[in-house]
Amino acid sequence: MFSWIWTNLLYNPILNVALSLYHILGDNLGLAIIALAIIFRLVLLPLTKSQTSMTRKMASLKPQLDALQKKYKNNPEKLSQEQMKLYKASGYNPLGCLGTFIPQLLIIIVLYQAIRNIAANNINGMYPFIHEWIASSKDFLINTKFLGLELTNIYSELSDKFSKEGIVFLIIAILAGVSQYFTTKFTQLMQNPQAAKSKKKKKTEELSPEALQENMSKSFNYVLPVMTILFAIRMPAFLGLYWVAQSFALIAQYVLLDWDKTKKGVQNLISVMKKGKGKGNVEAEK
Repeated sequence: MFSWIWTNLLYNPILNVALSLYHILGDNLGLAIIALAIIFRLVLLPLTKSQTSMTRKMASLKPQLDALQKKYKNNPEKLSQEQMKLYKASGYNPLGCLGTFIPQLLIIIVLYQAIRNIAANNINGMYPFIHEWIASSKDFLINTKFLGLELTNIYSELSDKFSKEGIVFLIIAILAGVSQYFTTKFTQLMQNPQAAKSKKKKKTEELSPEALQENMSKSFNYVLPVMTILFAIRMPAFLGLYWVAQSFALIAQYVLLDWDKTKKGVQNLISVMKKGKGKGNVEAEK
């Protein structure tokens, strides 16, 4: 059952969309991957909007949650009950903050499998009408080069990692991680503008569940980009290209949906970066 769902509802559709885009965009696999990143962002738009709504709602509930935390600090069971009542009354769903994480993970896994098979000319699962449209014979070759780079190569497996091609692959991997970092920060500031204005917490506040969750989120902001770079180094270059493209597609999505909030998000991001830089300079002087 699971195998049928995976093949017929996930893998085959993505495989055929990828092949169609490849053909439409002049047999260019790189452009097809970039187009896929944009399309997937559009498909996930409802989930993105829901995630943004839930995150902003959580931020608006923070004063009430802090009050409950203070009132029932010695009664965890009662605290949990009151928090759930507040969530229900306000229409907040904690799972809504997960948003696009699971769908994106599934997309990356399926995309990796599909592009690897396309590069190996394994087109099992290709719809007959797509096949007739793209090629007159079953044994057609896929061009896996993009701007002179072989997208199926892996940086960690190159014989000379400091060759011209190896350096470009390394740059793609680093760009994937850097774009992931800025996109995550930008998204958080778009979803919760008050994050840029948050003040330093007292030691007693640092022990609250909300503060611990915030600290975990901050740690995740750095761990995820590093993991992205490591994965991109050990995976084919097309995956790094996809990560870079989908990061820029997300920012473009925010710009098109709400320009005013996007400007505020950029300003908040710059403000946070300046605060971090200023803090580093003060510590260096000490």
